[in-house]
Amino acid sequence: MYASAAQLLARYSAEEIAQRADDSVPSLVDGLLLAKAVRGDDLSDYSSEEQAAAAAAQANIERSLLDADSTINGYLASRYQTPVVQAADVLERIACQLARYFLYDDAVTDQVKKNHDDSIAFLRDVSRGNVQLGPGDSGATAQSSAGAEMVSESLVFSRDNSKGFI
Repeated sequence: MYASAAQLLARYSAEEIAQRADDSVPSLVDGLLLAKAVRGDDLSDYSSEEQAAAAAAQANIERSLLDADSTINGYLASRYQTPVVQAADVLERIACQLARYFLYDDAVTDQVKKNHDDSIAFLRDVSRGNVQLGPGDSGATAQSSAGAEMVSESLVFSRDNSKGFI
């Protein structure tokens, strides 16, 4: 996966993600509970209903992250072997933006929509070859040459080919 639930919560407010990931009515999962569940902390202070709601919210987050991975791989498969291991920071950001968008479902805010559209445009540019993700899979960078080399044709005027002129 290009991003984890912990990375999604680090990038965006745990409270925001909890509101979008919790399907229970009334809402049982707040940001603190979700953050604890994602970290694997002890949830014995919470009721069994809250623990079940937190597990369901985590499942929703994982599903949105998998959807983000599928979207990324769909664009990058034409140029890279997927899953791509290079450019992890860029792809983590894109995966988090896409997962956040998927969590919003039909209540997307303008900023979330803009981030999604920017991410798709970036992936489209990568798939077309307009943007490179970085150095090759080996992590090697391009080697610079040892120096400049000048090449030209032979001399037009020289002592040998201008006999009698100079």
